[in-house]
Amino acid sequence: MAECKDIAEEASNILNGDLPFRKRIALHIHLFYCSCCRNYIQQLKQTIATISVFRPIEKDSTDMSALAKQLQELAKKQ
Repeated sequence: MAECKDIAEEASNILNGDLPFRKRIALHIHLFYCSCCRNYIQQLKQTIATISVFRPIEKDSTDMSALAKQLQELAKKQ
């Protein structure tokens, strides 16, 4: 039988659906009985949803080809 610590350890796999069948069933049975773990998973879902909506758009101005050339030149010197 799954325990609360198993839910915490496998939370991302639970949300992504990346679990073997038997483990997924054991964890879902635990979630059925444990309101604390259900709340924990619900909070994670809400956090992920909020972050995905409010994620800032990063402007990456790094010129990767120039950086690669500099690294190659440094490697040649050594």
